[in-house]
Amino acid sequence: MIYLALAILFSSGVALSMKGGNRVSVNLWQFLAVNYVVCTAGLIAWGAWKTLGTNSVFIWLLGIFTGLMYVLCLWLFNKAIQAQGLALSTTLMRLSAAIPTLGSLVFFNETTGWFQSLGIGLAFLCLPLASREPLRFGRSGLPFWHGIVWGLLLFAAYGITDFVFKIQAELAPKADPKAFMAVIFGTALVFTLPRLKGLKRPGRACLFWGTALGTTNVLATWFWIRALSLLPGAIAYPTLGLGVIAVTTLISLVFWKETLRPANYLFLAMACVAVFLIHAGGA
Repeated sequence: MIYLALAILFSSGVALSMKGGNRVSVNLWQFLAVNYVVCTAGLIAWGAWKTLGTNSVFIWLLGIFTGLMYVLCLWLFNKAIQAQGLALSTTLMRLSAAIPTLGSLVFFNETTGWFQSLGIGLAFLCLPLASREPLRFGRSGLPFWHGIVWGLLLFAAYGITDFVFKIQAELAPKADPKAFMAVIFGTALVFTLPRLKGLKRPGRACLFWGTALGTTNVLATWFWIRALSLLPGAIAYPTLGLGVIAVTTLISLVFWKETLRPANYLFLAMACVAVFLIHAGGA
């Protein structure tokens, strides 16, 4: 359970670093490139170089695929925001945790009790309430289906990417997490670098927030891999999703003085009940 708690903590750090880097003076692709450089270099310094050569072909292919999906997910997220707005796009991204949750139940024969099933259902039911603004299906001048297609592609891509870590935990549990992560972030870096052509050198804000993102990214991913090696995916995925949203919402409320809608408070209450049910069922 400690690994899951730390994964929630550092994943919240990832979200807050993304928020900190979301400013006019910071170019998105430079910001992400700094993040991936820090991730890859940090993992190599951490000792990933010792076991990279012992990675199986399966782990190499899985890592390269995941790195590509990281870049694809970002591109789809930007497209979905343009088509349907930030609120709906973010909600669909969060709801994508349904894919690895169901995948864990279907493909790896995980079982849940009544309390866990109720908790999982409540977890996904309350996610739309976490949006900072009301969801609006369709924007003026844009057909509904034009926007929702990008949202559904985002939903599928994020869900599949998340499920990769469950596949690794089940099919290659002895693989070194650091070496696996180095392949993922190294691949993402390679496919991000072409977007930097012709840009000026990154400024201090970009370097600072990119380094913060890279540091929290590595730790969040490592603890998440460890958590999945010990906990059923049907419990870990919804708990991580709710935990990160709840922590970042509370931090934004306290430190950034952001205002919450009544629905956001309802989300926090429902999320607490959902997490209790999920883990009470496993007790």
